[in-house]
Amino acid sequence: MSNGSPHRAARQQFGSHVRIAVQGKNEILERYALNLSQGGMFVREDAPPAIGQLVLVEFILPDGTPLARISARVVHSRPATIPGERNAGMGLQFVELDATATQLTQLLKSKQPAPTAPPKMPGAPSANRVESLAPESDPKRTDGIVVGIDLGTVNSCVAIVENGQPRVIKSKRGYETIPSVVYVGQDRSILVGHAAVERMILEPNRAVYGSKRFLGRPFQSKEVQSLGHFFNYEIAQGPDGRAAARLGDVLLRLEIVGAHILKTLRDMAEAELKTEVRRAIITCPAYFDETQRGAVREAGRLAGLHVERVLNEPTAAAVAFGFGKSLKRTVLVYDLGGGTFDATLLKIDGDTLEVLATHGDPFLGGSDFDDRLTEYVLMSYERESKIALRDSPVAVQRIRFAVELAKRQLSEAETAQIDLPFIKKTDKGQHDLKITLSRSILETLTEDLVDRTVGIVQVVLDQAKMPASQLDDVILVGGQSRMPAVRKRIQERFGKPPAKNIHPDEAVALGAALVANAMFNKSPLDLKDILAAAIRVGDGADGTKVLLPRGTRLPAEVKFDILPEQSAKADYKALLFRGDSDKQAGNTFLGTLRMTADQSLVITKTKVVATLKVSADGIMSVAMQHPRTQQMHSVEVSLVDPTA
Repeated sequence: MSNGSPHRAARQQFGSHVRIAVQGKNEILERYALNLSQGGMFVREDAPPAIGQLVLVEFILPDGTPLARISARVVHSRPATIPGERNAGMGLQFVELDATATQLTQLLKSKQPAPTAPPKMPGAPSANRVESLAPESDPKRTDGIVVGIDLGTVNSCVAIVENGQPRVIKSKRGYETIPSVVYVGQDRSILVGHAAVERMILEPNRAVYGSKRFLGRPFQSKEVQSLGHFFNYEIAQGPDGRAAARLGDVLLRLEIVGAHILKTLRDMAEAELKTEVRRAIITCPAYFDETQRGAVREAGRLAGLHVERVLNEPTAAAVAFGFGKSLKRTVLVYDLGGGTFDATLLKIDGDTLEVLATHGDPFLGGSDFDDRLTEYVLMSYERESKIALRDSPVAVQRIRFAVELAKRQLSEAETAQIDLPFIKKTDKGQHDLKITLSRSILETLTEDLVDRTVGIVQVVLDQAKMPASQLDDVILVGGQSRMPAVRKRIQERFGKPPAKNIHPDEAVALGAALVANAMFNKSPLDLKDILAAAIRVGDGADGTKVLLPRGTRLPAEVKFDILPEQSAKADYKALLFRGDSDKQAGNTFLGTLRMTADQSLVITKTKVVATLKVSADGIMSVAMQHPRTQQMHSVEVSLVDPTA
């Protein structure tokens, strides 16, 4: 970023002119310090200029006198699909500052404290980690406000209840949601949300997105191994055996990624409410397993939050739909979000919500619809132009942003245009990408994805032994549920249109806020959840036996015996799995329980009694009773290879 004279910027050719009214230099320092220090900003506009164009940003006094000028280049452009859409606008990267803007930037830098090393996490290696969040103490907080947080795969938001009504808290930029994206710079600085997305267009390999799909999962799991390569960043093995993100020489635990997003949401709430926020209810997909829920709780702890409950997203949506309305209805929540799909059948009876059945796919969501469109655009362009684009991460990311916008436009219109200037430079010059997408093309490309959601819905109905005719309402949640083809299929399947009195993007956060408010005020709200999949223990060489069957009402507890291994290690060891298969390979590996024994116990084959508990919010804990002392010991569930 270069510096220039006060009027040099004004002589350039600009595609747009942004005027920001301020009272003086102090207001620029107070309101735009972050923009000046990071060298960019986001400006809301329904029809922003194209990527690559120059924009003049001008700070003006009340009388119209220019105070400071900055020339900037558009690095992210998202037109509005409807007038006044809050996510529409342009991301600007500062190119040239006039003398006043330069002076203010230098003043900010002089006031910043000298950089210090981030606090070291317990057990963390000394290098290659960006974990600037210290693990704060986590006392049982019984005071203070409780917020509801939707920690989403693509977008996240935080909500609160005021005067009996839930509302989403907006960011300083005026957005109800923030992108679930964390950018790590070359200097290991971290940006979150919209600021991260603005940098992502230039350096897609340094941004972590969609990480909730792998949060808490073993790196060796089939899900990570088969799907991890679809991301611009590398999915690597963390020090605890779980999936982590590698960005160059930085290894970032996914709990830390989630913690940065949650910390940003917490900061938004504190800025809006003018009070400390240290308690939250955080949502997760209904089909998240017990270790993934533990990872959500850990992310909250690292963000300085006491997590009162990890709440299923469909349950939260049902609360937003029915709480306080004295309803008596059976509803199906169809939750097609950015990264996951859940279908949950619930019975609402006043202030009691009972889950009857639930099923889902953690790798089915709006991102997969984007993948299909992105691949279609790439193939179409490369076939017609004979110019390869896949070798350019920046070009692919620009296309992905463009198709996501086009996909949203196709919910309102039959066609959408993609126009990306300077998509690729070759020895023949600069090349543009222009293509028209139609709603019919989108529906053809993604018909099987919609079919998969309907198949999961049928599984849920079959589990509950409930005919579709007995449903009172179908609630659509998640941004991808706006797709006309989805709504059409639901209406055809159930013979009735989906419920309309719920916001697809905000319902989960609003429901979490209502649950939080009921907890804070000790209001009557009874949530009866179930175990989404069976928990099993390894039995023999490759077999399993059920400890807790699918559909078990939570909280739940079970005791089981473990015999010592016949080996020099003299350990008690058990492998835990999640799923419905009698074979270990057909289930999800949850972890290993291990307790060291002495040789005499091994010789006599003295058994250990283990107690496995699953809390009301699906968090698993295990304790073993030592056979000699009879004392109970909490046992950590370690994510190691079950064949080890």
